[in-house]
Order: sequence, then C-alpha cells, then structure tokens
Amino acid sequence: MTRPTPARRRTARTVRGTGSAVRTTAPLGPIAIVLLNLEPGSLRLDMPGWHLVVVLLAGLGVDRLGMLLHDAGDHIERHRPAAS
Repeated sequence: MTRPTPARRRTARTVRGTGSAVRTTAPLGPIAIVLLNLEPGSLRLDMPGWHLVVVLLAGLGVDRLGMLLHDAGDHIERHRPAAS
C-alpha cells in the first residue's frame, strides 16, 4: 500500500485541525447567548424556553459539524484517488 503524498497529509491535518477547533468552540455560542440574556441582578433568563432549546440544538449541530470535518480529514489521508 502506498503512503499518502505530503500535500494530502497536510490537507488532512488542516481539515482535522479545523474540525477540532470547531468542536472546541461549539459550546461557547450557547453559553454566551445564555449569559447575555440573563436579567440584570438575577439568574432569570430573559428569553422563552423554546429559544434556549433552539440555541442548544444549534450548539449540538456545530459540534457535529466539527466531528464530520475531523472524519473527513481521516478519510482524505486514508483513501487515495484512483490512478488515471
């Protein structure tokens, strides 16, 4: 089995790194939105509950995107295109 070319390895490493960065920052969006929507001087949210559910689901979607990018990087490095 042949080894991937250096360019292919660099591309795979970049895609995996992007996926890791996306997964690392995914929880920050929902946390920031919740903190920004707290009423001053209390711990009560100034948004409807279903808005919070939408924000949390969006955070999970971003996390899933990071996982897909990480897997795509692995795929790029493992699979070689068919020779012409």
